[in-house]
Amino acid sequence: MELLWAAKAPMTFREIMDIATTEWNKTWKVQTLNTFLLGLQKMELVGAQKGTSCNYYYALCTKDQHIHNWTKKMVAECYGNSLGIFVAAFIGDGKLTREETEELKKLL
Repeated sequence: MELLWAAKAPMTFREIMDIATTEWNKTWKVQTLNTFLLGLQKMELVGAQKGTSCNYYYALCTKDQHIHNWTKKMVAECYGNSLGIFVAAFIGDGKLTREETEELKKLL
C-alpha cells in the first residue's frame, strides 16, 4: 500500500513487480503478487483499471483515510464504540502526562 499511496499515477502490475524485485529484494511469483493485489481490491483499498495491454492499480483512499477508517472499525469491534474503554486499554496501567491530558481535552 505504501507504494501505491506514494505513486503519482496508477501503476502497472509489471512496475509493481519490478519495484518488489529490485528495491525490496522480494522474489515473488506472479501469482503471489496477483493474489495480494486481488486481496487489496476485495478490501476496497486498491482499484484496478483495465488498459489496452495491462491493468493499472491505484489506491482508493489515502493513508490517513485508511488509518482513520481502520481505527474507527477497531474501536467499534473491540471496545463497543466506547472511546473511554479504548483510551483506558491504550493507557494500560500507566498514567497520562499533563500534556497528553490537555491534548485529549482539546480533542473532546
